[in-house]
Amino acid sequence: MNKSRMEALTDGIFAVVMTLTVLEFKVPENGNLFSPKLLLMLLIYVTTFVALASIWNAHHHVLSFLKSKQVDELILWLNHGLLLVICLFPFATVVHAEHPHSLIDSLAYVAIYLIIWLSLIGFSEVIYRQCNKSEILRLRNRKRIKIFLIFLLPGALLSLIWLYALPIVTLLMALYWGRHNAFE
Repeated sequence: MNKSRMEALTDGIFAVVMTLTVLEFKVPENGNLFSPKLLLMLLIYVTTFVALASIWNAHHHVLSFLKSKQVDELILWLNHGLLLVICLFPFATVVHAEHPHSLIDSLAYVAIYLIIWLSLIGFSEVIYRQCNKSEILRLRNRKRIKIFLIFLLPGALLSLIWLYALPIVTLLMALYWGRHNAFE
């Protein structure tokens, strides 16, 4: 398959997913735009948006290593798997925003969040192998996994008992990866 077709599908899905997430915001019944519930929903939405933007940026960067204009079935299906989980993110975001103190709803949100990042790490590893990238890239990939395990995983799990942990970790990771491209 042509790489640009896969990229176009991916870009389209990311755009739709990011849009669907915000469409769940409802006008507050009491007219209070600064109600704690609405502010919490906004925080969860911003976390989701920043996570999706970071994932899209990393995905785009990883695909830049493919010099061929074609992608094989393995890369195509790994990309579809990643997109499948990304498509579940708006639903998990809404459920989590509606019931932020529900352990099950928070766990579903965190699980989807972690599966997306793990899928992206696996996707990037396959591309690096197919491109015969140097040992330096493999070491950077191991560093990325360590960063994931040290920061994102505990932050996600901590968010099950402290709601603000995941937004803080997500924003810090986005800032870190924005300055130090961990997918290089």
